[in-house]
Amino acid sequence: MATIFSETLTRLRKEAGYATAYRFFHDNGGAPVFKVSYRNYLMMEQGRNLPVLGRLERLIVGLHMPFGTPAARELTLAWLKTMAGEESYAGLLEPLLNGASPAGSVSPAEAALGRTLAEKKYHITMKQVIATVSSFEAYKCFFVIETDTGVWTPESMAGAVGIKKAAAGRALKEFLKVGLLKAEGKGYRCRISGRLVEYPAAPAIPKTVIDRLREYRGRLEREGQPEFSISGMVRADADALRGFFPMLKSSVEASYAFSTTTRTKKSAGFFISAKVQKLWNF
Repeated sequence: MATIFSETLTRLRKEAGYATAYRFFHDNGGAPVFKVSYRNYLMMEQGRNLPVLGRLERLIVGLHMPFGTPAARELTLAWLKTMAGEESYAGLLEPLLNGASPAGSVSPAEAALGRTLAEKKYHITMKQVIATVSSFEAYKCFFVIETDTGVWTPESMAGAVGIKKAAAGRALKEFLKVGLLKAEGKGYRCRISGRLVEYPAAPAIPKTVIDRLREYRGRLEREGQPEFSISGMVRADADALRGFFPMLKSSVEASYAFSTTTRTKKSAGFFISAKVQKLWNF
C-alpha cells in the first residue's frame, strides 16, 4: 500500500530523470552506497518499507538534491509524516517545525525546466565514467563525442582535440567497449549525443575518479578563454540560502537549451560552472 513517503520518493526519482527504480538504485552504486538490497529499496517505493534516517540521507544524495533544498525538505517531511502518522505529525511535529527557516519553493518555470531536462538526462555508469577519465586526452574526446552526432575516426578526433592519433584511437575503442559508442563504417558514432549526462551520486564514485574529474575540469577551465563572468558576495543565513541552490543548478543546466550537436561557423566547447563558497561566519 502506497504511503506519503513512497509516493513522494517515486515522484522525485522520476523528476530526477530516473525512469525506473532499477536504474536509480544501480546507477548510483547499488547496495554498497544505499546500504540496502534492491529488493528492500523497491519495497520503499511500494510503501512496504520505510528507511532509517541514515538511509534517507543516502536517498537524498542519490537524487542529487542538496540538503536543505525544497525537494530534499519535501522528501524529509514525507518521511516524518509516514513515520509518525499524519495525525501525530500534525499534532506533535508540525508545530515544532513551523518555526524552522523555510527552504523556499520551486517556481513553476523551474519545475517545467526540471521536467524537460529530466527527459534528456543520461545517467552514465561507473564503468563509463572510468573510461572517460582514463587520461586527460580521453576526457577531452568524451566531451567531443557526447556533443556531436557525427561519425568520428581516430584521425578526425585527433585533429579536433589536438592529440596524437594513437591516443584518440585508444579512447574511442574504450568508449566502444563500455557502450558509449557504436561502430559505423570506418568510424564511431556516439549513442548519447545531445543528452544531459548526469554522474552517479558522489558516494558511489571512487575518490581517485573524483580527483581526476576535478583535475581535468580544472585544467580545461584554466586552458580556456573567458567569455563571460559574474560574481558577488552576500551575507545570508546558511539555511535560507540553500533555497537558492536549485535555481543555480537550473541556470547551469538551462545552458543545454543552447547546445548544438552539429558544427556551425562559431561552434566551440564552453565550460559553464556555478558554485557557492562560504567565506567566514559573522
